[in-house]
Amino acid sequence: MNISSEKKVGITVLLAALVAVVGFRFMSDVPILSQSQKVQTTFVRTDGLGTGSQVFVKGVKVGSVSDVQLTASDSVRVTMRLDMNRLLPEGTIAYLTSLGLIEGKSIVLELGSSEDTMEFGTSIEGIYVESITESLGTKGEDLGNDLSSTFKELNTFLEQLNETLDEDAQRSLNETLENTSAATKRVAKILNDKQTEIEGAISSGSSMLAQLDTLASDNRPRVDSLMASLEGNIRELEKIRVELEGASAGLNEIIEKINSGQGTIGKMVNDPSLYNNLDELTNELNELVKGINEDPGRYLKHMNLIEVF
Repeated sequence: MNISSEKKVGITVLLAALVAVVGFRFMSDVPILSQSQKVQTTFVRTDGLGTGSQVFVKGVKVGSVSDVQLTASDSVRVTMRLDMNRLLPEGTIAYLTSLGLIEGKSIVLELGSSEDTMEFGTSIEGIYVESITESLGTKGEDLGNDLSSTFKELNTFLEQLNETLDEDAQRSLNETLENTSAATKRVAKILNDKQTEIEGAISSGSSMLAQLDTLASDNRPRVDSLMASLEGNIRELEKIRVELEGASAGLNEIIEKINSGQGTIGKMVNDPSLYNNLDELTNELNELVKGINEDPGRYLKHMNLIEVF
């Protein structure tokens, strides 16, 4: 089968165009056979982000950046192509951040919790997150200024200290240091000379503690017996206390009854007429005894002596 030159040229051009399209989509990180989802977002800045930068969801690559444009309001509009099998839920947020110190910038999508999904070409919220190096670069100048100010204050302090410590003060300080060193040496010498006595004192102390421990162990039965006896006495005292409380309560009850006039004693104590009658009876008995002593015949004249004796 002979193919004409025109057909060969046409087939070659068609294959070249197909390879060009496929290569372009492959280099642009665009799916060759499937339709991708376009999503736009806006950032205040996009340092390190460009066409082809990757888009992740929970660490999984789901697309790439297809376009980066500066808007009239000096913000940056970023268009992403997502190769997801489902649409993005409402409330999804795009974070422009760095996944490492060496890697470039990427976009991380935080999916929303809504059941409603967004349509193709919609725009989501974008937040720019500074990396560690950017944060250090931003704060480096402030840190350098603080360090410079600190060193200046330290130099000023050292200068003032140098001015304060004149020759006399330096001489006095040196003498103090020398005296301290000499005192330390004397203490070390004393400890070295008395080392034998110190060790003997420590040994004596240890022996005394051992003897005290042995003495306590030998007398442990007697101590236990004494403690048991004390506990028994305490229980007996507790019983006596309870009995005394009962007796005291009974005595208080009797006194209350006497005070309220109950019973014979209560009536005798609380009835003044009984006292008066007893007083009158006593007076009459006194008069009777007095009359008998003065004139016994007056009371015995009606009596027969035989009947009496």
